[in-house]
Amino acid sequence: MRKVLGLVGATLLFAGPALAADLGKPPVYKAPPALMPVFSWTGWYIGGNIGYGWGENTNPSISSNFIDPTDPTENFFPGLKPAGVIGGGQIGYNWQVNPNWVVGLEADFQGADIKDSAANTLSGFVGRTPFSITEGLSEKLDFFGTGRLRLGWAAGNWLFYGSGGVAYGNVKSTISVSDTLGDLVAGSRSETRAGWAAGGGVNYAVTPNWILGVDYLHYDLGRTTVTGTDASGDVVSASQKVGGDIVRGVINYKF
Repeated sequence: MRKVLGLVGATLLFAGPALAADLGKPPVYKAPPALMPVFSWTGWYIGGNIGYGWGENTNPSISSNFIDPTDPTENFFPGLKPAGVIGGGQIGYNWQVNPNWVVGLEADFQGADIKDSAANTLSGFVGRTPFSITEGLSEKLDFFGTGRLRLGWAAGNWLFYGSGGVAYGNVKSTISVSDTLGDLVAGSRSETRAGWAAGGGVNYAVTPNWILGVDYLHYDLGRTTVTGTDASGDVVSASQKVGGDIVRGVINYKF
């Protein structure tokens, strides 16, 4: 018994100071791991875009005192399929109204080279004399802009949205009718038209400031009419559709 008590006493003698030292130390608290910041879509942004646009006007409406618009042997004006590059800039503001829904306003303006021109020629004889007549049209969208409301669904750094609003653009068009008898009826027009645009897209926040995206728009600016005349009073007019689709790559800087 004395040996056991002696052993316990010796243990306490040596362990006591160490236990006292441990008990005297203040507790050490480790900070919780830092949470990744949640991206917020609220704020102003400005950026640029570049893309491609295309449209189709397969059946221009013709009126004339020079040819019979109802006669396919006289009225064979070509249909057009304007296409080309478009690029410019945009500015907007987003409100993230809750963790998922985002409402925004955006205005954009682009220079455009969406165009097409074509001519059809009909050949034959007047009596025994060879004869041909050529009918031509052209259309070019020179610049294009929109003001749109955006409604989106945010999933972290991703934003999926639809958009719609007003659109405007400048359209240049020409018309011509010429034949081997020396007749030449020609004219041109440049007109800024208003209409609407709607579409959608996706944005991805690469950093808290830089955002990349892809944007699609369908636009409709109604119809433009170009008229050609000559000195003898011959007149021919063509009404053409101004509309199509645009796909753009977008980069924005968010403030």
